[in-house]
Amino acid sequence: MKNKIKFNLTRIIIFILFICYSCSSEENAILETEESIEIPTLTPKTLATISLPSGTTIIFKTEVDGIVFEASGDSDNFGELDGLNDLSLLDRFLTLTDKSIAVPADLIKLEEDQKIKEKALQRDIVEKHHMSIPANTSFITHSEKNWLGYCDSPTAMYVINLGNDAYREFWVNYPSTQTFSQNKPGALYTKCRTVKYRISNCSYNGSNIEISHYKGSTSSLYTLVSKNSIRPRKHKIYVKSFLAYKYYQKLDIKRGTSSYVGDAIFSNYTSLGLDQ
Repeated sequence: MKNKIKFNLTRIIIFILFICYSCSSEENAILETEESIEIPTLTPKTLATISLPSGTTIIFKTEVDGIVFEASGDSDNFGELDGLNDLSLLDRFLTLTDKSIAVPADLIKLEEDQKIKEKALQRDIVEKHHMSIPANTSFITHSEKNWLGYCDSPTAMYVINLGNDAYREFWVNYPSTQTFSQNKPGALYTKCRTVKYRISNCSYNGSNIEISHYKGSTSSLYTLVSKNSIRPRKHKIYVKSFLAYKYYQKLDIKRGTSSYVGDAIFSNYTSLGLDQ
């Protein structure tokens, strides 16, 4: 009987050790895979500058780890680019420019939709544009100013479930706040590749609104990606799409004394934070 008990105990100990080893091996495999990802790098440069009749200026530029779209203009024109909201960076460029305008090669590198790539490859390809490009404004059917109707509203923050692998927060005159990509519910790891925000400073004589974008390889350690300051009665639209699923994302918004309206969207997630 004693021998039988010893035998069973031995089997239980072996089983527990096997489980522990398996879990440890799996965790190590995930870490090793994350560390072994070879992320391509880009040479930082301005790819194109596009001017709208309203005075809004749009810039496409590369950074070492991704590509950025920025639009800056007056608050009254905050809604004029709403038609671009759901488009990729390459599709934004194609929509904003005439078919005779060459496409920067780096925009094509990041595009994952083959149909959009094929559309771009029908044009000439350049490294970058040295002169400002006039916008093709046929896509602007109307200027939605309904956002600015919120400027005098009480302080509020809404979380909106967009589906399609995205997390959105909408703010009205909200105090200084931080929002994180890992706020997206139901994901084991919530590293994402694309960060967007649209903010308009509603005040005429208030302070600047400061927005800082951070990335982190862990959910607690972040480094600064960019910092934007929005003056009174100005707006900023910012999109950055990274080359790999490697980073947690964080936005830090300081409103100061200004009233404002805006939103942030984190999208293009992957489970386990690994390339697919």
